[in-house]
Amino acid sequence: ELHVGAFACDYDGARRKLDHLAGLGVTALEIMPLSDFEGRRNWGYDGVLPFAPDASYGRPESLKRLIDAAHERGLMMFLDVVYNHFGPSGNYLGLYAPQFFTEREHTPWGAAIDFARPAVRDYFIENALYWLCEYRFDGLRFDAVDQIRDSSRPHILEEIAATVRQRIPGRHVHLVLENDSNTARYLSREDSSPPLYSAQWNDDFH
Repeated sequence: ELHVGAFACDYDGARRKLDHLAGLGVTALEIMPLSDFEGRRNWGYDGVLPFAPDASYGRPESLKRLIDAAHERGLMMFLDVVYNHFGPSGNYLGLYAPQFFTEREHTPWGAAIDFARPAVRDYFIENALYWLCEYRFDGLRFDAVDQIRDSSRPHILEEIAATVRQRIPGRHVHLVLENDSNTARYLSREDSSPPLYSAQWNDDFH
């Protein structure tokens, strides 16, 4: 797990340290959330523009170079994504698209995202595909999925994973959950096909 800013200031700095990481025996880097946030420093979990890698770490082209360089060294690249809330500061989505949120459900960060709306679901499904296809990340780590409020069928997590498996059939894409409830239903398989999600953090240990 790696925070770009704390590790190397920016994408180019991280790229220059890849040989060191590969030499240590590291096989995969999980980059903490990159979605644009307010200010110059942030852990990444207060992102407000999920399709925009934050400019504090460099341009999108620099991020792509980092991922390409990691692949050249046999390193996998995962990205931590936050689909349970938007950051409290700098998020203007509620002003021009209040339908994105619902007061029927609440999270520790306020009104829940309304995954009952098809447009909202598509927004997050396309975001997962964006990181995997445009930047060629090898996998995604989904932050605090127990705080994603969705009573729809299929659940948004199932639809995201099923769409990724359908749209990216030729690549081994890792989809990993953080789930404070430790429920394992997204890891189960009902037939001989692979499960929708590859793994889940052990939050008891965490």
